[in-house]
Amino acid sequence: MTNKKALIKRTMCALIIIGFTIFFLTAAQKQNQDRVCFESTCIETEFATTPEEITKGLMYRTELCESCGMLFIFKNDATHRFWMKNTLIPLDIIWIDTNSKIIYIQKEAKPCNTPTCPTFGPETNSRYVLEVNGGYTEKHRINLGDTAKIFLSE
Repeated sequence: MTNKKALIKRTMCALIIIGFTIFFLTAAQKQNQDRVCFESTCIETEFATTPEEITKGLMYRTELCESCGMLFIFKNDATHRFWMKNTLIPLDIIWIDTNSKIIYIQKEAKPCNTPTCPTFGPETNSRYVLEVNGGYTEKHRINLGDTAKIFLSE
């Protein structure tokens, strides 16, 4: 009888450990799904898809983690212009076309707190724009023509 109780106890412990392992692996996998990767680096992304989110972007943020960014996802290809109005940290801004190719990079765009601010962007169409910390593209050797792999959780 004692052996049977010990076997049941070990089996229950093993099942609990397996359950926790599956839970944590699933959570970690889901957490890492929202990212944009280039050959040498991946950026954990927040998304801006609605007009309100796109307008606000990274305004008023005082910091952005080293491997974090914001991906702007547009419904249509167009010439999407960006500015740094009320943005408090310098950013590298990366324009990506429908084929996932980088078509333009604005490096070290400076914060702007004046009534009129310059706009940035290519004269060609893009589908996505990715904002990361200023200097990130130089540090990680992200260049025009590179391919972005965009991973979005469902």
